[in-house]
Amino acid sequence: MTAMPPLAPMPVAQARPVKFGALAWTALILGIAGIVGSPILIFNNLTAVVAGVGFILGVIAFFGTKKTLAAVGVALCVAAIVFTVLAQNAAVKELDKITDQLTGSGPAQTLSVGDTFHGKDIDLTVANPKEFTTGKYSMRPNAKAMSYDVTVVNHSAKPWTAMLLIQATAGNAAAEQVFDTEAGFNGTPSQDVLPGKELTFKLGFVDGPGDITVQVGTFGDDKAYFIHKR
Repeated sequence: MTAMPPLAPMPVAQARPVKFGALAWTALILGIAGIVGSPILIFNNLTAVVAGVGFILGVIAFFGTKKTLAAVGVALCVAAIVFTVLAQNAAVKELDKITDQLTGSGPAQTLSVGDTFHGKDIDLTVANPKEFTTGKYSMRPNAKAMSYDVTVVNHSAKPWTAMLLIQATAGNAAAEQVFDTEAGFNGTPSQDVLPGKELTFKLGFVDGPGDITVQVGTFGDDKAYFIHKR
């Protein structure tokens, strides 16, 4: 009886080598770290950079054998960067809101001469427009001008320093402020106004064609524009 020849061993399939697997895992981990750190303002700049690095590694790993893992890592890194930008924008808006509350800055109010501007610490009125001619000792002697009475009422609980920033326009041109000591035009006062008290002084501007707009701003309140239509 003839012996059967031995069977040849079955070929064993060799495992496919993993390509860029470490990069895919790294992208995934960096993406998770970026998402976790995105709400933390003191860290999210760093975590955004980490997510950016993870994105690059994930794109490279996508050409390897761990495509699904790399795609998840890339998606997480993109989400981390987006969340960081949203968190920072929200923080900036909140900071602007707090700054506006502290400084009183905001949209300027437009009123007519005779109206009262109600600010954070003061009420401010520009009223009683009168024509006059500047005196011979004025910086612009014998010039046609307009005067206004300015009244400041301190409704806060502490003394308010009269630090007003005042400008004016006549028509489309800047109106020069009148300084004439003899006529009582001494510029803007700087003394303190006590709580519940008021301060009244005169302002004058060299006249010109068109409506006059008096712009008044303070270091603690919004700007206000008082328009004198003629």
